[in-house]
Amino acid sequence: MEAAFEEPRTDWPCVAALIACIGVFGLALGLTYPLLSLMMAEAGMSDFAIGLNGAMTGVGLVLSTFFLPRLIRLLGGFRLVVLSLLIAAAGMLLFPVTDPEVHWFPLRIIVGASLNAIFVVSEAWLNTVTAERIRGRVIGVYATVMAAGFAAGPLLLVVLGGTGSLPFMVGAAIVGGSVLAMLPLRRRSAEGLTEMRLAALGLFMKVAALLTGVVFVFAFFDAAAMTLLPIYMLRSGFSPEIAAAALSALMIGMVAAQFPVGWLLDRFSRPAVIAGCGLVAAVSCALLPVVLHQGWLFWPLLVILGGVSFALYTGALTVLGERFSGHLLLAGSASFAFIYGIGGGLGPLLGGTVLDGFGPDAMMALFGLVFLLLALLVLRLPLAFSRPSSAP
Repeated sequence: MEAAFEEPRTDWPCVAALIACIGVFGLALGLTYPLLSLMMAEAGMSDFAIGLNGAMTGVGLVLSTFFLPRLIRLLGGFRLVVLSLLIAAAGMLLFPVTDPEVHWFPLRIIVGASLNAIFVVSEAWLNTVTAERIRGRVIGVYATVMAAGFAAGPLLLVVLGGTGSLPFMVGAAIVGGSVLAMLPLRRRSAEGLTEMRLAALGLFMKVAALLTGVVFVFAFFDAAAMTLLPIYMLRSGFSPEIAAAALSALMIGMVAAQFPVGWLLDRFSRPAVIAGCGLVAAVSCALLPVVLHQGWLFWPLLVILGGVSFALYTGALTVLGERFSGHLLLAGSASFAFIYGIGGGLGPLLGGTVLDGFGPDAMMALFGLVFLLLALLVLRLPLAFSRPSSAP
């Protein structure tokens, strides 16, 4: 009788393939956001136009959410991920040979849509094959690899240069070649993914409004930083090389912090950990303009900001797997992608508007206020109002 209550074991081959998949997702975003921004700045486009163009990736994330349930039922998890990887790779090859003022807007929507499918399927699938007792640490590794993908993008720019077609070609080769890493999934069923329904997204966002708010704030800052931090550094008088290095420092923090944060999430109050990360992020944003020209403080502070900002998503994903299962778990993963698209669209747009109209320091103040508001809400309100839900 005791065996009936035994916790499901973690499917490690499946976990490894899904973690590799999210690393490629991170690489595609980490490369295209700053590379396209630097190329548009070099072409003389305004900060607002750069931010608006960057928002198109988020638009693709949002729009594709409405088609994902049907695509998952039609193709299955494995085929959809493989197709999405190939579309993303093709899109990256098209960027350097098309007009940024005309073609990059729809092209970024298409790439964003394909990345969203990778994001939703890998995230939902991972939570269904991970045991609860190690969920925080597995999600910590997952988030670390995602952050490493984000970090690899700017590093590729440092190595390959921030102009020309070479960075796009290398990125496309990595994204397309990653299909091989997905092969362990081809004979595994993405159990429950076909149950995803759009109606469940609205239900999930009602019962877990603040949890989706955590993802919104993460996405708001993440997309804005990827798009505008290099521009912020340029407008503050630094060279393009220093601008790329600043983004790399932020990414290093994202990579280094996630497994320790996962450990904290397994041992302490998860809302408290999330709120603490929000407070540290708010303080970091407030201090960055003050220490901008004091390298011994500026660079470590960027690393810290990267770590705690990305930890918001690590915390949200861990709470999602803890509190929900069945159709609401799937709806949560899709809702996270939907909210990431909204936050990822508004972040570059509002950040670019503030940067254009009020200067670099005002943009950091905007980010700090958003982080502070989130931390105060998490300290006062529950992340979700529903007790753990079983499959229908």
